[in-house]
Amino acid sequence: MKIASQLLIVAVLLGLSISVVSTAFANDNAKWPVINGQVVAVDTEQSVVIVKNDAEQQMTFQVVPTSEITIKSKGLLKFNRNATLKDLTAGQRVSVTYYGSGELKVARDIKSFFGERAVNTSP
Repeated sequence: MKIASQLLIVAVLLGLSISVVSTAFANDNAKWPVINGQVVAVDTEQSVVIVKNDAEQQMTFQVVPTSEITIKSKGLLKFNRNATLKDLTAGQRVSVTYYGSGELKVARDIKSFFGERAVNTSP
């Protein structure tokens, strides 16, 4: 009986800790800066993408293994699919969530949109 109660306590504490961590990460999305714009260039060898926003400002982003790239479509054929840097091309509308400042900006996630203007869709 003592072991069962200890296991129950451990299970409850584990559940609470997972809940706290997932809530922290979910709320964390609002803290990341976002740029909406158009892909100017993609360098797959250097893992870099250059994006120009509507104010004609260009920003260069390093794409790392943890960066998430998604292709999204709305309209008759709705789909969301994971992509790679090779799937991005000049002229595509994108939304880039990033971290870092100055010359060093790392893409946290890149969303490419077909059929509409890029918007921030982070939860």
